[in-house]
Amino acid sequence: MFAQVRVFLWVLVVLSAGGVIYLRSIDRSTEEQPPVAFVDKDENDSTKLQLDSNGRAFAEVPWEHLPSVDRFELIDQDGNKFDSADLAGQAYVVSFFFASCPTFCMDLNKEIDRVNSALKGTDVRFLTLTVDPKNDTPEVLNKYAEGFGAKPDRWAFLTGQNYQLVEIGENMFNVPVNPETHTDNILLVDKWGRYRDRFKWDQPYDMKRFIKVAKEVAAETKPPLGEKVETRNVLAGVERAELNDIRWVRDFFLTERTGKKFFSRDLTGEVWIANFFFSNCPGVCKAQNQYLRNLQKRLGEDCPRIVSITTDPARDTVEHLREYADTLGADPEDWLFLTGNPVLIKRIGSEFFKADSGGEHHSSLLYVVDRWGQVRGKFDWENAADEMEMIKLVKVLEGEDRPNVRGGETEVLVKPKEQE
Repeated sequence: MFAQVRVFLWVLVVLSAGGVIYLRSIDRSTEEQPPVAFVDKDENDSTKLQLDSNGRAFAEVPWEHLPSVDRFELIDQDGNKFDSADLAGQAYVVSFFFASCPTFCMDLNKEIDRVNSALKGTDVRFLTLTVDPKNDTPEVLNKYAEGFGAKPDRWAFLTGQNYQLVEIGENMFNVPVNPETHTDNILLVDKWGRYRDRFKWDQPYDMKRFIKVAKEVAAETKPPLGEKVETRNVLAGVERAELNDIRWVRDFFLTERTGKKFFSRDLTGEVWIANFFFSNCPGVCKAQNQYLRNLQKRLGEDCPRIVSITTDPARDTVEHLREYADTLGADPEDWLFLTGNPVLIKRIGSEFFKADSGGEHHSSLLYVVDRWGQVRGKFDWENAADEMEMIKLVKVLEGEDRPNVRGGETEVLVKPKEQE
C-alpha cells in the first residue's frame, strides 16, 4: 500500500515539473514578440493603453505626464555620500537587489553588467540600491561591486537608512522594497528627472527595448515638451482615486470651473502663480483676486497663468466658480479656478505648497511654481517690494532649461511671514 502511495507521489512530482517546464517554454516562446493590440482607454483621454504578447500594459502618454523623481541621498560602495542632484542633466537607471541573494539578484546584475557594456560610450549612470541595508554595508557592497568591476562614477551600489530606501522605492517608483518581494524591474530616469520607463530584466525583447530607449534618452538635448512617449511606467498620467494610497502629494488632479479635469503636470513647461481662496470670503480673498486681475492687465502677455484653488469646495462647485470667475472677467485659458475633494485640497496645500489651505484660515500668499512643477517662491501680494521680486523670479524661472534638482526654494527672493 505504502509503495503504491510513494509511486503515486513521484508521478505527481514528475507531472508538476513537466508542467513548470512547459509553462516556462511558453513564456520564453512569446517574450521576443513586439507589443501589439492598442486599446483606447478613453476617447477623450490623451493616454492610450496597449498590451504586449505577454499581457503587459504599455501606455502612450504626453511626456509632461511622466512623474518627477525627487532628490535623494545615500551612501555608495566606497563609503562616500551619493546625491542624486549630481545627476542633473544625465539619464540614470535604478534597480534593487540584496547582496546575500545567491541566484535571482546575481542574474539581474549580470544582465545590468551586459547592458552596461552595450551602452559603453552612452552618457547613462547605473544605480543599484540594496533592499537589505542592515547587512549590505558599504564594505559588503564594495566587495560585491568588485565582482563586476563596477565603479561608482558609472555603476554605483547604494545603501542607506531603511526608511530612505523605502521612500525611494515605494513613493518615487511605486515598487516594493524588501528582500522577499523587491521589484525585478529596471527603472529609467531621463535627463530631466522624469521616471521615463521600466523594463523586465529577464525578458530579451524588453532589454532590447531598454538599450534603444536609454540611447534615445541620453541623446536628448532638450525636454520633449509636447511629445508623446511609450512607457510601461504605471505612474504615467494615472489618477489615483484613493487618497490613502498617496503618501505625498507631488502632483494632483482637480476640476476646473469649465468642468474639465485639471492635472498639475499639464502645466509642465510653464511658470504659474497659485493662490488659495473661497468665494464667500468678503475681505482678503476678494481683494487678492482683484489684485491678480489687475496684475494680468498690467503685465499682459508677460503675466503667468494663475491657478486659484478653493478651500471651500462644498460651496464652490463648478457652477459656483464659473459665476465667481465671470464677475472678475477671468479668461479660462489664463486663469484657472479649481475645486475638488476637500481632503485632497488640504493635502495639496500642506504637501505641495507647504501652506495652510484649511477653510477660512488658509494662506493668503501667492506661490510661484516653476516649469517643472516645483514651488520656488511665496510672496505677500500686499507688499509692493514682494511684487517686484515675484516678477523678477518669474522671469528667471522662465529661462530655466532643467529642473531645480537641489530641492527647496533655492530661488526664493522673499520669505514673508505666513498670513492668515
